[in-house]
Amino acid sequence: MELRHLRYFMAVAEAQSFTVAAQRLHISQPTLSHQIKQLEGFLGTALFDRAARKVGLTSAGRVFRPYCERALREADAGLLAVSELEGLMRGSLRMGLFHAFSSSPLGPVLAEFASRYPKVNVIARLLPREDMERGLLQGELDLAMAYTSEDTEHILAEALFDEELVLVVGSKNPLARARSLPMRGLANLALVLLTREFAVRQFVDRFFETEKLRANVVLEMNAVEPILATVRNSGLVTILSEGATGDTKGIRIVRLTNPVPRRTAAMLTARAAHRSAAAIRMMEMIRAAYATQRPRTRAPDTA
Repeated sequence: MELRHLRYFMAVAEAQSFTVAAQRLHISQPTLSHQIKQLEGFLGTALFDRAARKVGLTSAGRVFRPYCERALREADAGLLAVSELEGLMRGSLRMGLFHAFSSSPLGPVLAEFASRYPKVNVIARLLPREDMERGLLQGELDLAMAYTSEDTEHILAEALFDEELVLVVGSKNPLARARSLPMRGLANLALVLLTREFAVRQFVDRFFETEKLRANVVLEMNAVEPILATVRNSGLVTILSEGATGDTKGIRIVRLTNPVPRRTAAMLTARAAHRSAAAIRMMEMIRAAYATQRPRTRAPDTA
């Protein structure tokens, strides 16, 4: 069994067609069929059900697929590691980013990285924290930026900065004239919040649970922009990291106190994963960008 057999197997499994897979691999269909037969002969079992209109995996094929995926990832990582020994920066860098990305220093960092290392294809996606951790552990992400507090068994978290959560209200809301609001006062407000997969929502939910208070959440959305649009045009209010508010036209920031809600942003990597030269360089540039960022002004811990 050779590496090409695994790549051919994955191509057919993904395309569910020998014809389409052969076209993608730029080989003839008879050649591809012969190579798959060789692999099946080596394993001593059929991997594909060829009777149906679409080529599907047999039970053995379904068992074999995740091992094949991991083997190919490791092989590609090994090839990249060897090339990096020769000082070559190439390949891909897959990142997960928090939803306050647009108002963070990361935009200029990504632009500078792309300019310096044009042979590295950077793929950056806005993801909830749970999806970031899953992607790191499954080898689908090389690096992530998220809000966290500490390392876990499988994830390393390198703290970068602390960020304050604030109350965001429309400029015509009576609360817009307030300088601060105690956290327990949130129980008296009609809230529009991010959905439960987001870290800021989980932070808010934990506060209400700890204080044995009931939150009046009347609307939930999975993106910051529509939440801000709703707040601008209604009496509803929201809770976000200050960096996520972006354009402050039509909204006001009210500091939260007793206690001031703060959380830590960090770079996340998988403990057991190989760090490519591209990932290491990106992490260095991110550290440098946040090291020069001035700390935000914070409200006192008491009202």
